[in-house]
Amino acid sequence: MRRILSLVVLALLITLVHAQDKPAPVRVCVAALKNNSRHIVSPIWQRNQLVRALERTNKSKEVKKGKAPKIETVSLDSSGEADSTVREKNCEYVLYTDLTEVFQTDRPSVSLPPPGAVQVGTNMGDPRAYPPDYRSATVNYRLMRAGNFRPWAEGMVNADDALAEDVLVSQLMDQVATRVADQIRKPHASGPE
Repeated sequence: MRRILSLVVLALLITLVHAQDKPAPVRVCVAALKNNSRHIVSPIWQRNQLVRALERTNKSKEVKKGKAPKIETVSLDSSGEADSTVREKNCEYVLYTDLTEVFQTDRPSVSLPPPGAVQVGTNMGDPRAYPPDYRSATVNYRLMRAGNFRPWAEGMVNADDALAEDVLVSQLMDQVATRVADQIRKPHASGPE
């Protein structure tokens, strides 16, 4: 009987020690997408895509083994929530995204070519020609520590594909989630200055 009792106590102590080794979950508030492009894209739907993508990063081996912190997400209703709302929701980070451009590549995005310029890839049958529904999109992101005005991490992601605008932007949200999760889980001696 003593052996069984000592084995049970030992098993409880081992699980308690391993539970203390796991990093605490990190809470991230995710703001709605700010759309600065001329195309209509649902900011709330894209925010929800980003939240789901961040939650999918919790399925990695490092998180399951307890070597990396789990990311808990909180959805914000606007693209610029007040600091009190972030504190109220106990978020350590706030993630802002900004859709800066979406355009079809068969249309000039900046200007028309100068007279005499040779246009490449637009003749019928040319294998380098883009299909008419080919689009390009760019999203900027900023990860801020709650209560801090300087970005903890920031970057830009872009993609080109023959997809609808919202699907293309949704793919960019997956890229943002991967980069943000890597940045949060990367060991830092102290925050970036």
